[in-house]
Amino acid sequence: MEWQQLEYFNVVAQTEHFTKAAEKLSIAQPTLSRSISKLESELGVPLFERKGRQVILNRYGRLFYERTAKVLNEMEEAKRELSDLIHPHRGSISFAFLKSLGASSVPKLVHAFLQEYPNVQFQIFENATNIMLDQLQTGEIDFCMSSVTESRAGIQWEYLWKDELYAYVPDTHSFASKQVLSISELAHESFIALKKGYGSRTIFDQLFEEAEIVPNITFEGEEFLTVIGFVAAHLGVALLPEIKGVDLRGIKKIKLKEDTASRVIGVAWNKDKYLTPVAKKFQEFLIQYFKDHHTGGKR
Repeated sequence: MEWQQLEYFNVVAQTEHFTKAAEKLSIAQPTLSRSISKLESELGVPLFERKGRQVILNRYGRLFYERTAKVLNEMEEAKRELSDLIHPHRGSISFAFLKSLGASSVPKLVHAFLQEYPNVQFQIFENATNIMLDQLQTGEIDFCMSSVTESRAGIQWEYLWKDELYAYVPDTHSFASKQVLSISELAHESFIALKKGYGSRTIFDQLFEEAEIVPNITFEGEEFLTVIGFVAAHLGVALLPEIKGVDLRGIKKIKLKEDTASRVIGVAWNKDKYLTPVAKKFQEFLIQYFKDHHTGGKR
């Protein structure tokens, strides 16, 4: 049995089609068919059921695929780790963050990191907190920067800073002259809120639950800019952290009385996932960068 046979077998198992598998492997279909036939002969059992042009793993094939896929993955991981040892300052980093951090905080961080490690490539994602945590658990990303609103198995968090939440109201609103508002004072307002899954929405829900108030949410969005736009159009009020670089003309930002009206921003990673040397460098750099540069409140 040869290593190449295992690779061929796994591609056929994944595509369930000899022609497609041959194209993916850049080999002739007869060559692939002979390799699989030889493998089945050596194992003494058929691995596939033939259904026209399609092939499907039988019970022997499913067992063999389950074991060999792990072996192939381990080999790829071993090659990657060896490459990382040879080139510790090269590679790619997959990094997800809240959309609200994409205007200033993250670009400045990445720029600073690339000044020291110019041969690194970034794959970036902007998603809601729950989606980013899913991505961490499946290994799709190395890190995420998000509101620290939940814990999950295998996920490690490092605190970065705290943002206060404010009430945003139209400047013609009866509350516009106030310096401080409580959640109870907002009980009868119509709210523009982020959709569930975003950290700021989780905190919004917790604040009203603590106050034993059911908020009247008339619109839900995915972007801070959209929410602010609806407030400016006199369609309701919103609870959001401070938004930098956004035109707030026609809107009044008011401090909230509640001590719990804040979001904690942190960086998270999957402690069970292998991190390349350059990813570890970025992890250390990110944590120190925000200790040195961020002006957010202390926890």
